[in-house]
Amino acid sequence: MGLTPGRLGEAALAWARLRAAPGLPTQVHLSVTDRCFLPCAHCDIYRNEAEDLPEATWARVIDELAVWLGPVAMNFVGGEPLLRTDLERLMKRATDRGFTVTFNTNAWLLTDRRAHALADAGVSVAYLSCDGFHEATVDHSRGKPGSWAKVREACDRLDRLPNPRVIISCILHAQNAAEVPLLLEWCRSRGYELVVQPLYQNFGTVAHDPGWWRRSALWPTDLGPIDAAIDVLVAERRAAGKVCNPVGQLEAFRGYFRDPSVANGQVCKAGHSDLAFDPSGNIRLCYFLEPIGNVADGRPLAEVWHDTRALRRRYEVHTCTRSCNLLNCNFEGGS
Repeated sequence: MGLTPGRLGEAALAWARLRAAPGLPTQVHLSVTDRCFLPCAHCDIYRNEAEDLPEATWARVIDELAVWLGPVAMNFVGGEPLLRTDLERLMKRATDRGFTVTFNTNAWLLTDRRAHALADAGVSVAYLSCDGFHEATVDHSRGKPGSWAKVREACDRLDRLPNPRVIISCILHAQNAAEVPLLLEWCRSRGYELVVQPLYQNFGTVAHDPGWWRRSALWPTDLGPIDAAIDVLVAERRAAGKVCNPVGQLEAFRGYFRDPSVANGQVCKAGHSDLAFDPSGNIRLCYFLEPIGNVADGRPLAEVWHDTRALRRRYEVHTCTRSCNLLNCNFEGGS
């Protein structure tokens, strides 16, 4: 039976609701640089050569977001954000306007001076990348000797200050899975939380490659250590311990590491609660889909968030079967 005019209208309304944002963004990601100097085994961003946008551009974006959204969460990412000498000024601008500010770093540039500048800027959380417990593992994963030591030094510096607090961020892969219990115990001893993300197609490579994992030296062939690591993380989370990841996300890692090309049935929040800006000023609901605008366009961000391109991207997210919905910036749901 075909659709009557009434049913056609109901169907159109249903599709519109499906693609429309349920509300305003509650998390903003500012990727303020595409520069990095670590040739990480899981990331190609260090190959990029894009120039940074000027401070005035990001200041204007922060000001407009503050008027539009009010005090939501704002995460500064890269590349390596500390390569920007104006980073702390931008962060201070954000905290002065009510944003809760966090950032990700490999810790190499986190000197005493910059640690104090971050504290003075009112930064809430520093996510320090540490892909394992042992020095050799971390240095190999990050592609440069001394990476493990730099994280430890940064931890000591930040622990002497009132803020930001430290959260250790770990990419879970074949070469560090057996070290997860030791890393978690170390986090407990320091009073830190641990957040884990599964190995994914090399960051910095936007083109989707469904078979990337078959060629990755970090992809596990023995799932025993992966499952054991997940068991430890799930138990810690259920005990209200030092793990940030929801249990639903952690449990979904099991199927992911068996075959990441299989749809996992998890909901992706890209473009619904999160809004992202890439280093070129592109406005994105998902880093792997086409942007919905650019800050140079001069269009109000509220208008961009609700326009037809945004509706189209949300529909694409809703129907997407890729496994990147398990990444921490995309995962939704669970406890």
